[in-house]
Parts: sequence; structure tokens; C-alpha cells
Amino acid sequence: MGSNGFRARVRLFAALAFALCAVMVAPQAARAGDYSMTGVDIQAVVEADGTLAVRESRTFAFDDEVNGVFWEIPEGDNQQGAASSVQVQGVSVDRGDGERAFSQASSAQAGEDGVFTVSQEDGTERIQVFMPSDSDSEARVTVSYVLSGAVMAWPDTAELYWKFIGPAWEESSKQVHLTVTFAGEAASGVAASAGAQASDPNLRAWAHGPLDGTVSIDAGTTSQVTFEAPEVESGQFAEARIAFPAVWVPGLAVSGSERLPTILQEEQAWADEANAQRERARVLLAAGSVVQVVLPALLLAGVLFVRATKYRTRRPVFQETYFRDVPSADHPAVLSAFMNNGVVEDRAFVATLMRLTDNRAVALERTVEEKRGLFGSKRREAYTLVLLDPDRAEGEIDRRALDLYFGADAEAGARVAFDGLHEAAEDDPERMGERIDDFKTDISAELERRSLVSLVSAGYTVGAMVLIVLFAAGSLFFSLAMDFANMPAFIASAVLLAAAMLAVSTTTCYTQEATELRERCAALKRWLEDFTNLDEAVPSDLILWNKLLVMAVALGVSDEVLRRLADAVPHDLRGDEEMGYYYPIYWWCYPHGSLGTPASEMHTAYHASVSELASSA
Repeated sequence: MGSNGFRARVRLFAALAFALCAVMVAPQAARAGDYSMTGVDIQAVVEADGTLAVRESRTFAFDDEVNGVFWEIPEGDNQQGAASSVQVQGVSVDRGDGERAFSQASSAQAGEDGVFTVSQEDGTERIQVFMPSDSDSEARVTVSYVLSGAVMAWPDTAELYWKFIGPAWEESSKQVHLTVTFAGEAASGVAASAGAQASDPNLRAWAHGPLDGTVSIDAGTTSQVTFEAPEVESGQFAEARIAFPAVWVPGLAVSGSERLPTILQEEQAWADEANAQRERARVLLAAGSVVQVVLPALLLAGVLFVRATKYRTRRPVFQETYFRDVPSADHPAVLSAFMNNGVVEDRAFVATLMRLTDNRAVALERTVEEKRGLFGSKRREAYTLVLLDPDRAEGEIDRRALDLYFGADAEAGARVAFDGLHEAAEDDPERMGERIDDFKTDISAELERRSLVSLVSAGYTVGAMVLIVLFAAGSLFFSLAMDFANMPAFIASAVLLAAAMLAVSTTTCYTQEATELRERCAALKRWLEDFTNLDEAVPSDLILWNKLLVMAVALGVSDEVLRRLADAVPHDLRGDEEMGYYYPIYWWCYPHGSLGTPASEMHTAYHASVSELASSA
């Protein structure tokens, strides 16, 4: 249409049905986003009198409950100064069970179904369709109307100028299809000629709007012009302009001066501009795709360069497959966290308790309780730790472990069952969280003191990750803007950024001492796991062997391996005269009664308490 052309838009109005004294409250307009338009099919016929008979169908997919939809068709003046007008012929709705004609009413209320109203507001023809619909439902709504003023007869041509999709739609119109036919063509005696084959074509058509829209002309016995667009986004428009013989509209009065030269001049200028836009878009796509790949490639190359130079992995002097001794004088919990890249896990806590048992600071017991109920007695077994002598705790980490388990003010003789950790987390999650944090903090502090932390700076890691995220976001936004026309570049960018993220997250660098210690710990774990297959004798120093059992837990060997390691020591060598029973460290390696091994049960208890703290938080 012309400067005031004919626009159409739809809105939804939601049903606010509140039963209050049996009074129906009027609905409000639904927000954009409550629906989408998945298909638009418009059939327009240029009548012999110059009116345009339109049958416009739109398929709505509702994301929320709505009371209906409405069109607004503005009225104005065309290029000849004539006023336009709209005459609504009817409305029909198909909800999947067949098309149903709606009745026109002078007024309607929210909740009514099967009616539509037509009103004029500020020079706009407003069609309101009452059709309550549920969320996740679809409906095909068809509005038929006659439009005058869209077709003009000039001395040298007739012209249809019509904006069939206006920019006022609140949601994108998808799969737009428009066909225009001419009712007066057959009776006029003037056949259509179009395309490059015609020396002087009398049927020409142009489309304005999305650059990926198309227009085609079928010049035959009954000529048809077809306009198509995959999507007309909200705020955009789609416009049809057709020049055709004026004799096809004999009932329309000729007005003005020759029009065709102006039409051709305008369309050529707009075509040149559209081609320039396409060329700019092509250049932008090509340049953006190059940048989309080059920047992540440079980032990956930079990350790998830094990893190979500044944070190069040092080659250890120790190259043996197995190591048969305690790797260092460090606390087992510290070595556990060190081999876990600084993360303090449950195995560090279990190894600390085993160490405290070995030092006779605590004792491990199995308790059995008989509880009687309606259906007889029930036997309940549990593990309990008894605080023997807190002064035997060696160092701050051991004391923190005792505080975590027994509490800071516990005295000799205190007893706590394994599930007491979980109960303490339930009763006072804040206090238990502080105890766990204190335990982890002391281990982390010792890692720092001993320079057993990666030398990779936090600034480098954070900076590299920020760049990766920014590049990923930029790549995604650019691809979305280009409708993923650059899919190969987008995939290549994603692969390169994923590789860079992996390289950054796995970059570690340790001092030479830490590197040697890491190799010894890894070799010790291999030896412990392979010990029973190596046919080697148990070390003569049983105190050392007991420490190796603690290290086995700290390094994360399985329960099965731990039991095989304990089995390697003859029973007659485990006795302890002072304690009066088998050396306590071995209690952790075997199941007792119906319970699993204390080591595995403590793993479970620690996990349960941490999970409780997480849920409380």
C-alpha cells in the first residue's frame, strides 16, 4: 500500500474469568509471547471494479489461555488521494475439527465463543474474534474482507500497492504465502505478458520486505502473482506492488498522469538498494565467519603456547614404576588433596581418622542394640568412634578432624556414632559447616605453605575463561543474527573454544619438588594396587605398613584393594599388648557383622553430612 497503506496486526486478549457475585469481568489484552503465528496464507482477488477481495488465514499456536484474537486494518488515502475502506465479510475458525463460521454481533463479553465484532476506532477497522482457547492449542482463523483503495487505475497502467503484512504485528509471521489473481483478466481480451521473454511486459510485480522473500509471476489464462517469505519478523513488513493492464479493472475510474515510468524508476532504485544490502550482508557474513574462526584459533594457540612455555610440565627425576615408602612427611590428608588438584574430599577425612586410630587418639568399636517393637525385636549395628586421648593428635589437621567429629570441647571418653555426623549436620548445619570448612582450610593452607599448589595464576585462568565465554557469546549472537547461515564457521568456532577451555582447565604447573612428590604418590598407588600380584613380602617395618594403609585410603584405592593389603599382614603380627586387641588400624579394612568396612561406612557418613549441609544451604 502507499504511504498510508493497509497494515494488519493481531493481538490476543486473555480471559480473566473471576466468579465474583456471578459477574463476568472484562478481559485484558494478552502480552506478546502468549502466542506464535506458524503460518499465514492470504488469497487476494483483484475484482473488475478495482476492489480487493481478501481471504486471510493465520494459524495461531497459543502458549497461554486466551479469550480470542483481533485484527486491526487501518484506513487511509492511497497515492491518488482516494480514501480506502474495509468491509468485513465473515470470520471462520478451525481448531482441528473442521472450519466453523462465526456470527457477527454488535457486542460480546469475555467467555463467549463463536462470535466476532467489528468496530471503528481512530480510523482503524477492528475485528475482534471471541474464541476461548487453552494453552498448547492451535487454531486457524480466517478473516474475509473487501478492501477498496488498494488498486488504482492510471492512464498507462493499473497498480496494486498493498502492505499485506504490516510492522505492527506483535509476533513474527512465519511461512507467509500470498497469491493475487485478477477476476477481470479473462473478459478484458488482453492477455498477460511477463518475464524476460516478453519484449514489452504488461504484468510486473515487486516485493518489498525481508531480503529472503520471493515473488513469482504465472502469466497464463488466469494470471497469478505469488509472494512468499519464510518469516516476517515483528516490526518488519511485507509489501506487494503489481503493475497490470488497466483494462482488467474496467469498473475503476482512471485518474492522474502516466504512472509506469515512476514505478519502474522507484523499483529500480529500491532494487539497487536491496542488492546493496544483500552484498553488505554477504560481506558481513564472510568477514564475520572468518573472525568467528580466527579469534578462537588464535586464543587456542595462545593458550597452548603459554602451557608449553610458562606453565610447561617439569620432567621428574623419579622415573620408577613403583614406590614402596611413604612419599613424604606430609599429612596423609594433605597428600590426598594434593593428588586431587587441591580439592579436599571425604577420603582425606577418612585417612585422618585412620591415622588418629593408629596413633591411639581414638578407638573404633562396633555397637549392637536390640530394639523391641510390635513385631518383635530388631537388631541394629553401628560403628562408633571413642575419643581416647586428644593429646595424641599430631598437628592442627588432626585436631581439626577431632573437632569436626567430636566437637571442640570433647573430652576423653566421648563417643560418637558414624551417623552422628549426619545428625550434627541436621541439628546445627551452620556449626557443622564451619567445622568442615576449618578442616579443609587447614589442609589448603598446608598445601600453600609447602608449595604443593599449581603455579598457574588465577588471573590467567579467569582471564582465559572470560575470553572463551565472550568469544562463545559473540559467535552465538552473530550466528543467530545471520540465521545460522554460517553453520560451518559456528561449529568450527565451538570446537576451537571447547579445546581452549579444556586446555585452560587442565593446565597445571608445579615446582620440581611437587612434581617429584606427585610421581612418588602415583607410583605408590600403583604399587599398592599391584602388590598382591607382585609376590613381594610385607615390609618388615609394620609401623611403616600401617602408615601405607592410611596412604592407600588417602590416595583413593578401592575397598577390595585395601582388604587385600590388610590380608598381607599375618594375624600374629598385628597384636598390640598395650591395647589388648588386634592393632586398631586393621579394623578399618574389614567388614564387621552386617556392616561394611568402617572405611566405606565413614565415606558414606561424610557424604551424607555434606549433602545435608548442601540441602540446608
